Amino acid sequence: MAREKVRRAHMVTKAYISAWADERNRVDVIDMSRNYGYPSSVNNATVRSFAYEPNVLTHDLEQDYSVIESNGMRAIARLRGTDPRLDDKTIAAMIAFLDMHLDRGRYADQMDIRTPAVMIKTDGTIEDVEFNVADRLLLSQSMKEVIRLKTLGLGSWEWQVIPGEFLTGDGAVLLFREPNGADVCTVAYPLSPTQLLLIGRPFDGPMPLNPLIANKSRQWLVGRPGSLKRGILVPVEDVESVLIDDPEPAAEA
Repeated sequence: MAREKVRRAHMVTKAYISAWADERNRVDVIDMSRNYGYPSSVNNATVRSFAYEPNVLTHDLEQDYSVIESNGMRAIARLRGTDPRLDDKTIAAMIAFLDMHLDRGRYADQMDIRTPAVMIKTDGTIEDVEFNVADRLLLSQSMKEVIRLKTLGLGSWEWQVIPGEFLTGDGAVLLFREPNGADVCTVAYPLSPTQLLLIGRPFDGPMPLNPLIANKSRQWLVGRPGSLKRGILVPVEDVESVLIDDPEPAAEA
């Protein structure tokens, strides 16, 4: 039986961004395509219609993501908890979730782009087609130049959860390289508004993570109510312009 297509797809996982919501289930959102900030329910935040349904290819990318999200959120729940012991299953699920977030983020601002292509079928016939983002995401999985965290051996790196005040967005997986610019040595990812997952070499000093997340995110920024500016914004390249210096404390549920 064919799966019903997902009409309202969250580009940043709904269960993940729920941690930033207040007691009314609302978060602050910035849509970078419009340079506009606004409050939103979690149900409506970062949603695009049929975002991960391929136009040409037949592989069920949405189903892949559904499985990764389910396993990944269980791993995130453990890491957010008071006893975040890691087993191989939790580590693998978390790495897959981070790779998925990276993939989505690379194409987050390209949902409306269609790429003309010529497809040669197995029977030798040729057809003109248009790839959408889901098609391109599937094709990118075979590109060797794309960084895949699962190939870096993160399971043997140091994993720690550190406190702070964090935004999130489609660019929230931050990769840091060795000083010579070669290999990735640190991966950082906000688990919640107050917890950061740090994998690999610790930072030598304070790191401006929220501006880095804002700068790397292509389409969506998400924060707790009172953490992001609202209304029409100056161009988001000036990332400091979207952040409130002293965010209001989150309301207790």
